[in-house]
Amino acid sequence: MKKNLVRTLFIICAVGALTTSCIRDKFKYYGYEDQLEGYFPVDSIERGHTWTLTTAATTGVSSIPNGAERVVLLSGNPFSESGVEVLGEVYTSSLAGQYANIEYVSDPTLSTVYAAALDKDGKYLAIGSAKVNNEIKLTTTVPTTQANAITPQAFRYCFEADYPNPGDWDYNDVVMTIEKEIAPDDHDVVLLHVTLDAVGFAKQIGAAVRLMGYANDKVTITEDDNSSFIRYPERERALLKQKELQFAAINGNATIGLFDDAHLAMYPLAADGSVYRRFFNTVENPSASNNGATQPAQTVTYYLDFGDENIARRFQLTEVDPFILVQYGTAGSNIWEVHSYPYKLTEVIYGYYNGAAQSYNNGFSWAVVVPDGNFRYPLEGQPIGMRKNSIVSGAYQTAGHSFGEWILDQDDAQDWFLYPADGAVY
Repeated sequence: MKKNLVRTLFIICAVGALTTSCIRDKFKYYGYEDQLEGYFPVDSIERGHTWTLTTAATTGVSSIPNGAERVVLLSGNPFSESGVEVLGEVYTSSLAGQYANIEYVSDPTLSTVYAAALDKDGKYLAIGSAKVNNEIKLTTTVPTTQANAITPQAFRYCFEADYPNPGDWDYNDVVMTIEKEIAPDDHDVVLLHVTLDAVGFAKQIGAAVRLMGYANDKVTITEDDNSSFIRYPERERALLKQKELQFAAINGNATIGLFDDAHLAMYPLAADGSVYRRFFNTVENPSASNNGATQPAQTVTYYLDFGDENIARRFQLTEVDPFILVQYGTAGSNIWEVHSYPYKLTEVIYGYYNGAAQSYNNGFSWAVVVPDGNFRYPLEGQPIGMRKNSIVSGAYQTAGHSFGEWILDQDDAQDWFLYPADGAVY
């Protein structure tokens, strides 16, 4: 994807820093930080920046009426807003009395949450609202108008595949969306709907999902019979070599193998058996000349059976660690994992750091997790947000709401992902 780097002005500042390289077996630390700083589109990263846009929250819900089967905690009022998400939910079969504590994950743009009690047919019996982390007392005074549909909570995960080397920081080499909900017919089970939205990289990429803190023998994972990212299960694998759907990570955590080849997960083999390697869903006006192509996003549902309703209802998307697998260098079998920042130094399948993980313990992240399933990721070669040497540009550049301001201070512009620049996002 580096073909477009020359279009960004900050490259000029980086040329002098590109005199050293980061090699897996003989890591050369000197100059590495300078190289990253030269290419990264923001002047500096706040020391201690977590790259996290979510916080854990708990809201108590009282006065749950008789006849309620399900209590949901919502991101908005479904009677007046569209796109309302289910942040947390509990079935009354697991409650003692008319009160529920619902754990959930809140994003920084959310100040008020709603709770509603639904009957077995989905009819609203009671509703209420409060500030995040405050108690909600339900009232049976419910609007008589038709409520808008509510959807599972969704996060979008955006990756750069050049780790540990600089990328072009458009964070669209792989774009995935993950939704979670409790299975309506088995409350011990969480449904994870994983969607592969885009592939903006010309080489093979694999992917998997680790369930953090959940031992492999404490959860049973199955796949929906009607969907799979693996189009050709007998095909030889290069990156995700485990052919089992579920396997144990190095630390014993349960792990889901998604796909060995992102392009093949999006599009079938050509007649000659070759893989159609294009920039899927990252190029405006795609054509053969720009190596772009449009392809429907692919969704697969996974069933996580915890065997315990209380565990299932407390499961959060912040306990999900999706990561991609890439080959390091142009030859050999060195395979690296690219995780979101909190798990950057984690080795799930491969011991790729060779005991030198701390050499990569810096503030840079090759993945961005956005608590918005409709996040508009950057177009091919468009930096996610540039704030360099007084130059402001990129996909998220709005003053007061820019990616660059958030990187400089994680307490600023926490709503940056809601302000895309015209013509810069997909």
